[in-house]
Amino acid sequence: MTAQRDWVAAMPCDDLGQVELQVIQDVLEAVEARIRDMERCGWRLTVPRSRVYATVLLAVVVSAREAHRIPATLDRAEILDEILDGAEPFDTRPSRQPVEETVRRYATPAN
Repeated sequence: MTAQRDWVAAMPCDDLGQVELQVIQDVLEAVEARIRDMERCGWRLTVPRSRVYATVLLAVVVSAREAHRIPATLDRAEILDEILDGAEPFDTRPSRQPVEETVRRYATPAN
């Protein structure tokens, strides 16, 4: 478990709803940070922000389901490590990151 997911270990097991809400919040914040980095680099989205958020959240849901662990909660999604661990700016980030790939798919240079 990564340092950024320590909040999962700190929450009681009977509070899975709160764990999942925290996962969703963290993922949305990571996506928003990437979008803002992208915009500072002169790019703009070609779809509504909600489409980008939904695409990344769907990847988390699919990853949690693929974990085959009971309960199949969002905090068990292996893709979270890739989404929440990166901190590089938009223009230097490796292209194999789920958030980066999604943002680039739905963005174009503003010029």
